[in-house]
Amino acid sequence: MTPIQPLRWCVLLLLILSHGVPCAAMDAGTPEIAVLGGVTGTPDADAVLRGDYATRFAPVARGLLRAPDDRSAWYRVRLPVDWSADTPPVLAISGDVRARVVAYLPPAYAAQPVSPYAADLDPRFSRHAVVLELPRDLRADQPVYLELGAPGQTQPMRVRVADYSSYQIGDLRHVRLSVFFASVQVAMLLVILCFWLVLRDRVFLYFIGYVTAQIVYEMAASGELHALPGAAVLAPLGFHPGQFAAVVSAALSISFILEFAELARHVPRLARVLSAMRWPYLGFAVALWIAPLQPDRWLPNAVNAMLVLSTCTALVAGWRAWRDGSRQAGFFLISWLPLLCLTMLRVAQLLVGLPLPAWLEYGFPASMAYAAVVITVGLADRTLQARRERDLAHRLAEFDPLTGALNRRAILTRLHVAYADARQARHPLAVLFLDLDHFKLVNDGHGHATGDRVLAAVAATMQGELRELDWLGRYGGEEFLVVLPDAAEPVARAIAERIRAGVAGLEIEQAGAPLRATVSVGVAMLDETTPSAEALVEHADSALYDAKARGRNRVV
Repeated sequence: MTPIQPLRWCVLLLLILSHGVPCAAMDAGTPEIAVLGGVTGTPDADAVLRGDYATRFAPVARGLLRAPDDRSAWYRVRLPVDWSADTPPVLAISGDVRARVVAYLPPAYAAQPVSPYAADLDPRFSRHAVVLELPRDLRADQPVYLELGAPGQTQPMRVRVADYSSYQIGDLRHVRLSVFFASVQVAMLLVILCFWLVLRDRVFLYFIGYVTAQIVYEMAASGELHALPGAAVLAPLGFHPGQFAAVVSAALSISFILEFAELARHVPRLARVLSAMRWPYLGFAVALWIAPLQPDRWLPNAVNAMLVLSTCTALVAGWRAWRDGSRQAGFFLISWLPLLCLTMLRVAQLLVGLPLPAWLEYGFPASMAYAAVVITVGLADRTLQARRERDLAHRLAEFDPLTGALNRRAILTRLHVAYADARQARHPLAVLFLDLDHFKLVNDGHGHATGDRVLAAVAATMQGELRELDWLGRYGGEEFLVVLPDAAEPVARAIAERIRAGVAGLEIEQAGAPLRATVSVGVAMLDETTPSAEALVEHADSALYDAKARGRNRVV
């Protein structure tokens, strides 16, 4: 399989599934969103709720909310008309919600802290957004107030009001797609885990580590990590578990790439640079938990910048390694190019503070699932390549490269196995000892290259006369050994005679007259008095000398 083949069907699959990207729930009238301005210091909550600052609220474009670090920001959300839909309205706060959010809902307007990391969110909705159910009889003169504050965030949040039924339809589509992308990654993870349990290759551990951390990051980003049983202990940590998983995943992915694409062998300098880039990620992972360093202010942008730098370095190294002949580097390039493009766009969106579009939000898990599939195919291909190299090394260790016959060690090993089996099962066993007649004259008269051609042609002829269960080996020089399991004397004699006649009929093309060759064959049969496999070879050797003494080109 070439690296292009998994790309074709993965892209096709993701294009088909892209039609399932959830569209926004149908809004029942666009709410009016305004932000409180012109107030020095932090306004009193009771005064805001009484309407004392009603004239200080200014409209906010596109329903985007931002949370400062140094003070509280107040937003007012209200309907243009009284609610009249059949199902109650819901208020959805979506985006990368990290700031402190306190909601004041009519009619009681009691302070209600909300967070996507809380374990007690309404289980009827996914963690795609923080969803609050509003009164069914909500009037246009009953606004919702939101107080946002430290820890702040530059990335905007989106607020909208939708009817309960429409929102759940869109939410269900979101869950289906998210589960699909996560399931692809988990499936690939299980496949590679099985590979590792059998092969114990370190590169599989790196893959398992970085994909596992990646899945944890995705679940933390979507909030679903905090919906798992026992996840209540994570609630005080907020978004930090997701950030920690992200930086650990980045460090492990570099280790995986270095090992998988064999960068140290193909591009040693770039490999050293890329290897050093793991340490900043590990530093980020530690700094994340040191509160005096105020990591929430600078760490997300620092991680994003480092991610772009290391990913670009990895792609350049992978491209050069691929040009240098690394097949696995090709798989890496194909899997990470879409992820790099989306990373660049995502980082730009975060740095500029633009809202997160749906195609980019779902593009990330889609590209990660796609990368997991391609890399898994690449790991399988790597395993296949290793198996082929092992088989080649095994063949080179057992077979004579000139004639294709087994070498001396391998043929004697098989003879010992056949001898033990024949003794135990009381089956016949025969050994043929063969020697080319006057082969020295061929080497002296026509050169060793011609002699090699003669040896190869004779070996091919011998192999063609054997049964599937027989073994042919080059014993040394122009001598060959044939092991014939389950061959009684008539069968052994017939095979030996066929070999002798086949070799005698050979014509090896040579400048001038074609060369001919003959072979003398000694046959030995296993009987009760044969003490060992070595003795059987000695008997066949004695018969060979007898055949040569009788004039050669014969079977004795």
